This record gives sequence, structure tokens and C-alpha cells, in this order.
Amino acid sequence: MKLNSRVIVVSLVTIASGVAQAQGTGGTGTYSGTVPTTFTITNASNGNLSAAIGNFSTLTIGNNSTLSTPTPLSFRLRSNAAYKLTANGSVTSGITDGTASDPGTTAQAIKTGDIGFGFTAAIDQSGASVVGGGATPSRTDTVASDFDVSGGWPSASNGHTPSFTKTLHDIHGSDVQILSGDRISASGNNTSDDNFLVVTLGLATLPQYLTPGAFSGSVTLTISAQ
Repeated sequence: MKLNSRVIVVSLVTIASGVAQAQGTGGTGTYSGTVPTTFTITNASNGNLSAAIGNFSTLTIGNNSTLSTPTPLSFRLRSNAAYKLTANGSVTSGITDGTASDPGTTAQAIKTGDIGFGFTAAIDQSGASVVGGGATPSRTDTVASDFDVSGGWPSASNGHTPSFTKTLHDIHGSDVQILSGDRISASGNNTSDDNFLVVTLGLATLPQYLTPGAFSGSVTLTISAQ
């Protein structure tokens, strides 16, 4: 008798032990930029500085030694690095560059040396975002020698030009450093109300029997790196 043979196939499924892990990759995004060294002069409204540093109007001659001292010019300085401020005076009309008009028998016209020039108030460092500034400032801003007249202009005698420590003659035709200091602004921008120094410059002269006529000129102020 013939037997039927059967082949029984048993499939074995092998299950790996443990939990399958997801595979991932990472990447890096980069960024870059530059904060430029920046120095700025603005007016009291944070706009471009273009104003009178001294409007003498009519220099009426009198019988005293009272100087004519027009309203001084106040403006704001900002920087993110050590700075220097320079002044450069020029003449436009009716005035020549030279030392003060001397007493004597030769007719004299007004000269740049007859007009005193300097800082008429202490540098205001009170801004809360001024480096080393605030209510009790610890920073130092250095006024160049003899440009500080915050204590008052010199007295005139005998009706002639007094001995100004500095005049427009001293800044005529070249950039003369008048102020310097460390970084001013800790942060903020040109609209911030607390990150600037306030600087005040003024002029003075004594009305005299000089040659009649109108006169005018300008002073260019520049802030830059030390």
C-alpha cells in the first residue's frame, strides 16, 4: 500500500527585540551683520544742525564795557566710539581774518580776532543712556585749552576788545579740535532722548568805533573718531 506523503512547511518569523528608533538629521542657520562706527551731531530736535551760533544784530556803541553776547547754540553729540569735535571758521562778507583790532591811529575794521568763541556752559552728561553719564556722571569730556568760557567772558577795559582766550581767528581756515572724550552713547538711536551730550557754543564781542558795515561768516562743526 502506498502512503501519501505531506510536506508541512512551517514559516518562522523572527521579531527583533526592542523598539525601533526614528532616524533624523540636524542643520545650522547662520546670521551676520556689522554695527558701524557712528558719530552724529544733531540739533535739539534731533534734526540736522543748521542754526545761528551768534546773531549780533546791530552792535550799538555805548559808554560801557558790556559785551554783546547773542543767544548761544546748543546741540547734541552721539557716538559709539571715542570722539573728537572740531571747529572750522570761515568768513563770508564784511569781516577779515586777523588778530583783534589794536588801539592806534589807523582806522580799524572788525576782524575775527574781535569775536570771542568758546563753550559757554558745562558739557551736559546727564543722559541715562550716556556711557558714564546719568544723575551723577563719572565720564570725562575734555574741552581743549582756553575754549572753556563757562565761567564767563573776560572783562573789557577802555572800550577795546578784551583778552579773549580764544576767538574766531583761532579756528579760521582749519579743523581745530575743541572737545574730545570716550564713547558717548550706550545704546539707542538718533530719536532717543537720553543717549547724547548737550554742548553749547557761543560768541561775544564789544561794540566799538570800527569801520561801519554788515558782516557774516560760519563755523563748521565735525564729530569724528579720535
